[in-house]
Amino acid sequence: MKVAFPVKENKGLESRVSEHFGVAEQFLVVDLETRTCELSENQKTKGESVKCKTGVFAEEAGVDAVITKCLGDGSQRSLNDSNIKVFAALKETISENLELLEKGELKLFHMFDLCQGKKNKKEGGCGHHH
Repeated sequence: MKVAFPVKENKGLESRVSEHFGVAEQFLVVDLETRTCELSENQKTKGESVKCKTGVFAEEAGVDAVITKCLGDGSQRSLNDSNIKVFAALKETISENLELLEKGELKLFHMFDLCQGKKNKKEGGCGHHH
């Protein structure tokens, strides 16, 4: 299984999960079997009109799941359509969230957990306006 995390900086498994999925410039893709990490650029940010829409993985990344702090509706639908599971990050680093995933303690994003429903951090959102 390969799991992608939006990141600002690649520090391997100690990378911090970025605040917002759709506009992350890169994703760290972790192979759970080998614990190897591969950096994947967000294909969506390469276009001229970057908007807060879905992050797009290169097909060869083979991503099975995403763990993120905040996610918009377009991203949620696109990932679901691609049969990619989306989990809500509970900790700051990739390694901490992987530990929770392997224990079965991360929950799948529900449509009411989406970024648009929680416009500010006090409500548990990312503070990003769509």
